Amino acid sequence: MPQTLLIDADSHVSEPLNLWRERLPVKYRDIAPHMETEYEGRPGAWWFIEPDRQPHNVILGFGANKSLEELHKLLNSFSYAGAHRGGWDPAQRLKDMDQDGVAGDVLYTTLGFRMFWIKDAGFQRACFQVYNDWLAEFCAAAPKRLKGLALISLYDPKQAAADIAECAKKGLAGAIVWASPPEELPFYLESYDPFWAAAQEHSMPLSLHEFAGFRWVDWDSNAKKRTIAAGINSHEVESTFATLIMSGVLERFPRLKVVSAELNCGWLPYFLRRLDERFETRGARVHGSAFPTALTMKPSEYFRRQLYATFIDDRFGIDHRDDIGVENLLWSSDFPHSATFWPHSQEKIAEDFRGVGEADRSKILAQNTASLYGFEVN
Repeated sequence: MPQTLLIDADSHVSEPLNLWRERLPVKYRDIAPHMETEYEGRPGAWWFIEPDRQPHNVILGFGANKSLEELHKLLNSFSYAGAHRGGWDPAQRLKDMDQDGVAGDVLYTTLGFRMFWIKDAGFQRACFQVYNDWLAEFCAAAPKRLKGLALISLYDPKQAAADIAECAKKGLAGAIVWASPPEELPFYLESYDPFWAAAQEHSMPLSLHEFAGFRWVDWDSNAKKRTIAAGINSHEVESTFATLIMSGVLERFPRLKVVSAELNCGWLPYFLRRLDERFETRGARVHGSAFPTALTMKPSEYFRRQLYATFIDDRFGIDHRDDIGVENLLWSSDFPHSATFWPHSQEKIAEDFRGVGEADRSKILAQNTASLYGFEVN
């Protein structure tokens, strides 16, 4: 059976553990993010991001194609020897992609997500700059196949505008930002406009990835809350998408592209229907009194023009692709994290896309991501 052309819209790198301790400015090295294999007597991959904050066990970030039993063994003796070398070695990464039949990868961070919770703006930006420089080096090994997403600190939107322009010059293909900002800095503030404008000008899609928002800080604070959060249908990106649409951000910046990452897509049909219904019944009254920018389209039309969603395993979303918008769906593998089906993505896709026409398959599995991030597709 011939292989399907795949371009992965959300895979991950595994940053070198000494990256920040070696590359941060001297004034930050004593508090540099770092990993330890034990915390309070418990083994694991304990990731420390800033002083006075408890670490997070990020072992699932290294669990590609491993059973739960194998992951438990890693907990007792974690090292990068147990993780895929393709996470930090671009030559091996290309071999891993070839093994799975993937032509191109959009690369997200692994250790950087929780850095979005850092409250010290200068420290956060310094950490992000270190990562962005390293990621540009990684992608330079195969720029036609590897497209990296920068980490951008938004505490100072004007500085962020300059930072995203610099990342575009380095060859990075997009950026990750807060999936949900701090409560005192909502995305409808006009102070963000220089950043939205810069992202639009430099054709840098912005990604809202699970774990990268402040709403997750509370959910991740203990095991009970994490367990409950796993069953919550309303997530932080749903709120952010609604904000970007209803506040007029997408009206003012019609070429801005924003991606929901690693939250699948089956939630979108109801979300879009609800937005349209509420806009049509209450939107003119509520919107007109709240924001200065008038909407000229229905919310679902802004979504289909400018917003996207990646998915790993979501047959419901695939079946309702016409209600979402075929051009707005992006297949992803999550490699080398624990949710991946690597190296059996081709088999998984053959199962999940049974009955889906070739035109839709091609768009969702490759063409949409290629167009968004600039991959060359033959």
